[in-house]
Amino acid sequence: MVVDLSRALAVSRGTRLGEGIAVIDVGSNSVRLVIYERASRAPTVLFNEKVLAALGEGLVDNGRLTEESMGRALIAVRRFIAVTKAADVSDVTILATAAARVASNGAAFIRDIEAISGIKVRVLEGAEEAQMAASGVLCGFWRPDGVVGDLGGGSLELIDVTAEGVGDGDSYPLGTLRLRGDAKSQLATGASISRDILSRSEPLLACQGRNFYAVGGTWRSLVKLHMAMTGYPISIMHQYAVDANEMADFCDEVLKHGLDAMDKGNVVSKGRRALVPWGAVVMRALIALGQPKTIVASSLGVREGMIYEALPEAERNRDPLVLAAEELAILRNRSPRHSAELVDFSKACLDAMGFEESDTDERLRIGACLLSDISWRSHPDYRADQALAVISNVALYGVDHPGRGFLAQVLNDRYGGPENPGASPDATTLCSGRLLERAKVIAAILRVAYVLAPGIADVLPKTTIVQEEGNLVLRLPAEMAVFDGERPLRRMRQLGKLAGLEGRIHAG
Repeated sequence: MVVDLSRALAVSRGTRLGEGIAVIDVGSNSVRLVIYERASRAPTVLFNEKVLAALGEGLVDNGRLTEESMGRALIAVRRFIAVTKAADVSDVTILATAAARVASNGAAFIRDIEAISGIKVRVLEGAEEAQMAASGVLCGFWRPDGVVGDLGGGSLELIDVTAEGVGDGDSYPLGTLRLRGDAKSQLATGASISRDILSRSEPLLACQGRNFYAVGGTWRSLVKLHMAMTGYPISIMHQYAVDANEMADFCDEVLKHGLDAMDKGNVVSKGRRALVPWGAVVMRALIALGQPKTIVASSLGVREGMIYEALPEAERNRDPLVLAAEELAILRNRSPRHSAELVDFSKACLDAMGFEESDTDERLRIGACLLSDISWRSHPDYRADQALAVISNVALYGVDHPGRGFLAQVLNDRYGGPENPGASPDATTLCSGRLLERAKVIAAILRVAYVLAPGIADVLPKTTIVQEEGNLVLRLPAEMAVFDGERPLRRMRQLGKLAGLEGRIHAG
């Protein structure tokens, strides 16, 4: 895989003003503004604010949006438009979903939004909403495979997704607010309604034994609670994966005991607490009928899907992990070019050591190389811990949590050495045994590279590394002979030992 930083460097040198893109999402439960740095395969959020307007709450009674909920929503839209203007964002899209779509007074409400904003509102049909949610998953994951479920206040959208694209999607009247109204606030009745409706779902039939990608604020709150209850080591929800049977049991616990008994730490926000049990009702029915293997949380959905669909094909095909790592390298590393040179150097080392790598191994190695200098500004005693904290919490897409743990372990070892007992474990505990061993190898390679070229470009390409007669030999050209020394040799020996070889340096 070739790493070309020229595009990202060009972006970083340009002005950020005027490049942003904003989406105002008028949903059945919340109205949200998200401003992104720019349209990208790995979108970076600059601003995110929501108002819980509960537009879908009155639909069950008379099919109309209430004056109170519309008033809250319009106040939010007015503020959000002002924020986008202050931020000099000219590319603003307003999306409206189920509540505005089905309400008898929805068209008048949309006209009020357009009068306030001066922007034509894009009202999504159910199938279109499902398609966009699936595109959001394509944006946030690398080659996903499963069924996407986007649960809002007014509807649930289901659609099949693979690395090649998306299938036909359907929309169901199972949004949390709508279901609560239809069930007259009776959870058992809601469970019966959910099973009845989902039993006729064609997209759900394709879910058996595959991933189910959970999209939407209520399901994110449910996942957040599960993470807290199980003592999960990091707080990143995106790509959090849990066995479907375990999630089904957890939903049963939520429905049996209630949030007040389970959420002593108030992990779930006040605005979401009343809706989480209804999200659990729908999730429980979905697991029983669809029989997915794993529930995977997605923090990306309709908004990011809209951005993804508008990107050129070449941009959509880029690896989001590598793209995000490239941009972090430009922002935080001493020499982004040196970080890119590490990619080839590390591959040459692995080849000489006789280690093969899968496509996933390659992606993670490239990400580790690009991220390997992000803590250089910190005090040496804290570089490992800071790198761990960044990798444990930074917005990286296209990498699962074990992969994130791998990256954290590499940077811990790269900065702190093979043994760093003072480091906080965080994401490293998510790493499998195989990935932990591989992380030690990549970290050892980086430690050799950084003692030869500490953030300096054009040094590593002059070296070669080979295996000969049981030795792992780093060859330096004559003009680099002075780079040889006790410390580089010690690190070469540490590296060679990982492959059962004697590490040596030959200069000249």
